[in-house]
Amino acid sequence: MSAQISLELLASATKKLTQGELSETRSNALSNLRDSEMPSTKNEEWQYTDISSVFALCEKSLHETSKKVKSTVKKENCIAGEIDAHWIMINNGTIDTQEVKKLRKIGVYVSLLSKNLDNTEVIIDDSLSSLNAVLMSDAVKITISSEAENKKPIGILFDNDTSLSNHASNFRCILEVKNNANISIIHAHTTKINAPHFTNSVVQINVGKNSHVEYLKLQNYSPKQTLIEKSIINLDLNANLNYTSVDIGGQLTRADIVINFNDEHANAVINGVYIAGQNQHIDNHISANHYIGSTQSSQNFYGVIGGNGRCVFNGKALVCEGAIGTNANQYNHNLLISENAEINTKPELEIYTDDVKCSHGTTVGQLDKNALFYMQSRGIDEDIAQQLLTKTFVTRILNGIKIPCVKNSLENLITNKLQKLSQ
Repeated sequence: MSAQISLELLASATKKLTQGELSETRSNALSNLRDSEMPSTKNEEWQYTDISSVFALCEKSLHETSKKVKSTVKKENCIAGEIDAHWIMINNGTIDTQEVKKLRKIGVYVSLLSKNLDNTEVIIDDSLSSLNAVLMSDAVKITISSEAENKKPIGILFDNDTSLSNHASNFRCILEVKNNANISIIHAHTTKINAPHFTNSVVQINVGKNSHVEYLKLQNYSPKQTLIEKSIINLDLNANLNYTSVDIGGQLTRADIVINFNDEHANAVINGVYIAGQNQHIDNHISANHYIGSTQSSQNFYGVIGGNGRCVFNGKALVCEGAIGTNANQYNHNLLISENAEINTKPELEIYTDDVKCSHGTTVGQLDKNALFYMQSRGIDEDIAQQLLTKTFVTRILNGIKIPCVKNSLENLITNKLQKLSQ
């Protein structure tokens, strides 16, 4: 492993954390770290995203004395108070037992893996997921039964983990969606810290046969926070996923979304909106792995970049040998609204069989000057005209979110962000 993080400090920190049934997982993860390197710009998939600064935050957190800090986030003062959902609020590896009891009544079961691993796989397939497994306070498992109610979405909000320090957090969430389930999920990264902070998050989602999942990931961290999140999603026979990522906050954000098509007639729509302003860096890497034929994936990401913001998009579809009848596409569209804004975009296809339908494309441009002139000639202020045109650009993705209760909150967040960009 790279010398960026001390293995001795990691081993010492692990001993101070809740072990229970996770002790073997932590040990295996630490062993993986000994034999692996942390990502750097020397790696092709990380060439545009430098995360060297987060390792210093990890080191700083490991040097400090462990302490437990009670959560200061109240439901009524955060996104959980704005969006009507069944919220699961997790702090320092603990969950509200009263809320857990309420969820059981609607067919949703929440547990901590340190108390009951129950043959659940905690994935540690690279250095960052291994680091997560070593330092996470606990892993939260959410099981959606076939009979689960879908009158309101399930909301997941991780309060920042301060069991080691205020400099780094490690979250692990495992979602098990049983066969024939129909559920909507909101995963919110919205707890703001006004100090340099690194969040290393791993989300595992298994979608059973004939199940349908509406999934929204919303990130609106403070300008001093960094989020690196890996999502591994497995789709079974006839499974359907409508996934939307909305990134508007943070100093540096990296999302790796991996979708594995493990049986026929699985379908995934992976959409995203990212809006970056001054000193922001947002990186989205998506991999749709079609191991089986007669499956379909669609990737559509729209970006708005202002100031000296910098964004990265890499959307890939892998069509394996014998995966006949696969339909896969990736599209990325970007608006650069300042001279110093930058986008590095690369949609790609890797195909090892015939009789498939695959396509990809990308666009990078600026706002239509004629449209701006027309709106100004009708008495609309230039800044307002720019905001309206930009909002229209991303609305086509936001309209694809099939969770009605998030519409107002999302619209307000997008509007406020675009106002800041135009200032």
